[in-house]
Amino acid sequence: MSRDTGETGHTAPGLLPGFAVTSVTPGDQTALAAAMLIVLLAHDGANVAAMVPVETGIDDPCEPGSAGALIRWAAAHLDSPRLVTPFALEANRSPMHAADASGTLLHSAAFDRAREELCDGRSALIIADAVGLLDPITPSLTMLDLILRWSLPTIVVEPISRWAGGHVALIASALLSRSLPVAGVILSPKAPADVLDDDAVTAITETIGATLDCPVLLLPHLVSIHDRGELLAAAQSCGLQRIARRSFP
Repeated sequence: MSRDTGETGHTAPGLLPGFAVTSVTPGDQTALAAAMLIVLLAHDGANVAAMVPVETGIDDPCEPGSAGALIRWAAAHLDSPRLVTPFALEANRSPMHAADASGTLLHSAAFDRAREELCDGRSALIIADAVGLLDPITPSLTMLDLILRWSLPTIVVEPISRWAGGHVALIASALLSRSLPVAGVILSPKAPADVLDDDAVTAITETIGATLDCPVLLLPHLVSIHDRGELLAAAQSCGLQRIARRSFP
């Protein structure tokens, strides 16, 4: 398989304002937070381009149940799944190894082409990370490199736990070392047995907020993630507009 040639220091042309939504270990909560943000921005008049640059463990781009399928639906467009998720890799491995298994060429220019076509005529870009900020896409390309190329402030999604502050700090240090701002943090609930009491949650949110000087929100419970009205109400109730205003006053 051909390898990326190290263009990660360049900035892609025609950039839109927006956000990247990432996590130490991206999953359903990361995609859900991105979907809530997309619905909120669309409600406020933005024409949102939604993208999952690479997703593994799926057979087809935006297949049912994938992160790409959720954010494509949230954006209320009929964009080509191959633009929303330009690289869907069947092997349930890290993206670089999944690409090797299928003989797929991954290169920063290919991501740029998909982004440029998807963003044509749009006013905002939301990137949902489905592979991890520092998990190699190629030996010289990570999601962090793509976020830097596209100049996107980042929203960090992290499960509430006693380790949340440390995990968020690690991601923030990687972002800030590349001069990428942390626009906000969204803490998602864990299993009932792991739930912390209210005082502990308040202490964690206040510590993270003070350390990073950004909004720290709690992801609300949703009965249905495929109801735009419920997604919008959840986004508004948790204060997601406080983060959105950082790029869209």
